[in-house]
Amino acid sequence: MAIALPTAADVRKARSQANEFVSARYDVVRTPVLAWIGAGDLALHRLREIPDRLTPAELRRRADEVSAQARETYDDWARHGEVTVDRIRSQPTVERVLRSARDANSRLDRQVETVVDQVHDTGEELLGRVSTKTRSVGEKTARRTQKLARDAAENVEESSEELAGEIRAVGDDAARETRSVSRRAANQTQPANGSRAGDR
Repeated sequence: MAIALPTAADVRKARSQANEFVSARYDVVRTPVLAWIGAGDLALHRLREIPDRLTPAELRRRADEVSAQARETYDDWARHGEVTVDRIRSQPTVERVLRSARDANSRLDRQVETVVDQVHDTGEELLGRVSTKTRSVGEKTARRTQKLARDAAENVEESSEELAGEIRAVGDDAARETRSVSRRAANQTQPANGSRAGDR
């Protein structure tokens, strides 16, 4: 099974996919957030306009007006929120922070790509070495095994010949001893008159 190590291109692709995912999620909440910021700013201005005391009927009428206006001006609030966010972003301090964050992100991207490329190259080199070494060790082991098997076969063959010779010698000795013992036994059981058992 081949081992596939990640490359810088793989990391860039993953980061791109992550950025697309975050951007898609940001776009979903962007308008409501901008509307909320705009509504907060507009509500602050409206509160300054409200007199100190209002009658319940006047409060109800104004609540209805504000509710209707809120439905009609939702998009206006979003635009106002966007202007506010742009105004905040354009402040020198915020611009520097955002630029620093973008620069740091770019540096980090380059460093990650460099490290991934180095790890990938090193991994490929190590895998190549391991593969070559594995083949080399396997070949050496196969040759040693083959030599040992041949040596063992020769030893068995030589030992077999020696063992066969020893077995023949032991068999010859056993036969001689058996003949000798049987002659002695036969001689001891021979009748006194000198005739042999086989002569009768």
